[in-house]
Amino acid sequence: MRKDWVYVMLGSALPAASNFVAVVYALRYLDAAWLGRSYALLALFFVSIDIFNFGSARLYSVTKIRERFPSLLFLDTVSAAGSALFFSIAAWAMSGSGAIALPQILPMLIIAPVGYATSHFALGYLRLNGGNGAICAVSTVSALFRCAVVWLIATHPSWSLYLPDLLLLVEGSYGTMLLCAYLLSRKHEATASAGPAALRQLASLGGKELISSWYSNAIFSGAKHIDIIIAAMLLGPAGAALYRGAKSVHNLAFNFGQALALVLHARMLGWFTDFRRHVSRMSMLGLAIAAVALLALATFSAFKIKLFPTASLGAPARQCLFLLLIFTGAALMFACRLTSITVFSISKRTFVILSTLEVGASLALLSCLCLVFGVVGAALSVVVSCGSVLFASLIVLKRSMHVTGSQ
Repeated sequence: MRKDWVYVMLGSALPAASNFVAVVYALRYLDAAWLGRSYALLALFFVSIDIFNFGSARLYSVTKIRERFPSLLFLDTVSAAGSALFFSIAAWAMSGSGAIALPQILPMLIIAPVGYATSHFALGYLRLNGGNGAICAVSTVSALFRCAVVWLIATHPSWSLYLPDLLLLVEGSYGTMLLCAYLLSRKHEATASAGPAALRQLASLGGKELISSWYSNAIFSGAKHIDIIIAAMLLGPAGAALYRGAKSVHNLAFNFGQALALVLHARMLGWFTDFRRHVSRMSMLGLAIAAVALLALATFSAFKIKLFPTASLGAPARQCLFLLLIFTGAALMFACRLTSITVFSISKRTFVILSTLEVGASLALLSCLCLVFGVVGAALSVVVSCGSVLFASLIVLKRSMHVTGSQ
């Protein structure tokens, strides 16, 4: 069990760290406008995946569905067809705006989503059957491939036109590797029948689970990528590339927080209760001052080493403000992930409400603040949305501790 938790944490942390390195390197050495358009295409790719991701990995964890359907690959074929069709049409429609790039090899618009989407069930199967090591390996290899793509383009500028193609190829290869790992590790069990009959049986057996699983992927997961497209349309490709750099820090905080929360969730509520009982207001003030000092140090260090190409923002004060907002948003996002899983254990309804608030507020604030403050407003939107959700989560936790204490 401990080995599986280690693999789960590494499978979240290592790819996030590698992706952060790739984005920072890309911002430093690649053309910002072309990079922003390529990342916008990649964001549209993930939105297309999430819209047609019915969550076969999550559905496979439901006992009654797993007993009736040993394999849900037939559901992945529907996901793959829908994602490929949507991605191709949306990419062609949006390419005229100049916000996104198109691959040089157009069949990649079909190959990449099909390769990625046919791995949804494989991911769930491997998670439930001791395959977390394989998932970790595939995720890490894919993240290293992303670094390799950026290095290739930076050292061989003649390949720059193929940046969208290579980014899509990495994502399609990730799904293919997971599918191959599943095919190599599965037992020789009977497979469920495919086709419309199997879909009808699945809908009648687990209709509620199917709808909630799809909603979770389409709304919550899709919103994690659509902000890049919004930024590309409002800020331009170069601004979107800089915002993608900020998001790489946020993704790092998100993945570390999520992985840590999964490991510690059983003890989290007890720790919150002990902290509230034994920590004085002066101690909390000291912790707040230390957190502010740490954020200031991170901002100063990032500015000095030129972590991101912020010179286009103007005065050093504005550049430092942008960096401070990035690290503050990352800290709040990390805290949100630690509290969200505890809120989920207290009330699933409250968790859904807060998650919906987080998604809606972040996109609405991004759209409004980008128009007023540019890319600085984009970073500010994360701070405001995550801060609001964290505040609401702490209120839920406080009320839960009060109810528990009164009993």
